Amino acid sequence: MKFSAARVELSDRLQTVLSVISSKTTLPILANLLIKTEGKTISLSATDLDLSICTSLPGKISKPGKTTVPARVFAEIIRELPGEEVTCTEQNNRMEIKTDRGVYKISGMAADEFPRLPEIKGANQAKIPALQLVEMVKKTAYAVSLDETRPALNGVLWRASGDGMYMVATDGHRLARYTVAEGRLAGVGEDLILPPKTLQLVAKMAADSEEDVGVTFGEKNIVFDLGQTTVTSRLIEGPYPNYEQVIPQTNDKVFKVGVDELTGGVRRVSILSNSLTRQVKFSLSKSGLELSAMNQDIGGEAREKIPCEYIGDDLEVGYNAGYVLDILKNLESEKVEFSLSTSISAGVVKALDGPMRDNYLCLIMPLRLAE
Repeated sequence: MKFSAARVELSDRLQTVLSVISSKTTLPILANLLIKTEGKTISLSATDLDLSICTSLPGKISKPGKTTVPARVFAEIIRELPGEEVTCTEQNNRMEIKTDRGVYKISGMAADEFPRLPEIKGANQAKIPALQLVEMVKKTAYAVSLDETRPALNGVLWRASGDGMYMVATDGHRLARYTVAEGRLAGVGEDLILPPKTLQLVAKMAADSEEDVGVTFGEKNIVFDLGQTTVTSRLIEGPYPNYEQVIPQTNDKVFKVGVDELTGGVRRVSILSNSLTRQVKFSLSKSGLELSAMNQDIGGEAREKIPCEYIGDDLEVGYNAGYVLDILKNLESEKVEFSLSTSISAGVVKALDGPMRDNYLCLIMPLRLAE
């Protein structure tokens, strides 16, 4: 195999595939990337067996072929080389990388040892605006559970319902749901549970695109088509828990407050919160909202009053400051509404204005108040 390519473009494509190369693997071949040359196209592929990525770029192909090379070493060499063009020649799985100033040689492995990438045949492709997909992922993936004993909660639920679709993520302590009122996924009958790593990778690559992202659904895999790059991922086996039954419908205590005021207050007060629970107490009364925190390990205590509109009886409730701040930074609103019931039941958080007002709902579970 022999090919030449623009060094900067080749380096950029290599950075794309490196995102799925694991630094720790028991299979040496998974630390390699597959290079295939045919016609006028150079294809680069990498996989960790759960997530695969394939991207292509134009090149001058003197001799078509395929091989694998150590991904990170190859990418680092290409990135550091001078000059505008690089020429690569492979023989007996040994790659020679040549520029005007020098020659570098690395040993690879036979292409036949590289895992076969999954294929989805005979499936229809849905089209989703890239920015829409990016927003859905950004507003939900942060709430995914890290507890591996509940595999379904390790993923993001993607569901088409009626004329719309939505994504949901929860770790049992908080929940985020983003709804899109259109039927681009109509016809997809089953829930899809996707790994957050997959969604975040696709969102990162689609962030600056104004095109649609092609999505093909298989029985166990999903494929995202981003033009020159294709991402294939396994789906997480369900079922996803019935999260709708934990969303309160009758919370009678409501407070409305400015997002910036609450964000700043929680951030400041939480400096002196317990380092493990990060608990901040919300004390609600007709006179407004008081935030407080205590850290007995360092003898610290903080208290701050925030102006707000409140309807209901006096109430004290504790929240993890990090969870509150995660929700607030994703609201894209000037004011936020918390609807509560008791100090031990879930609170519902919604934006009062802006683009998130009608399509974004968050749930947060309280912490038991420290005595």
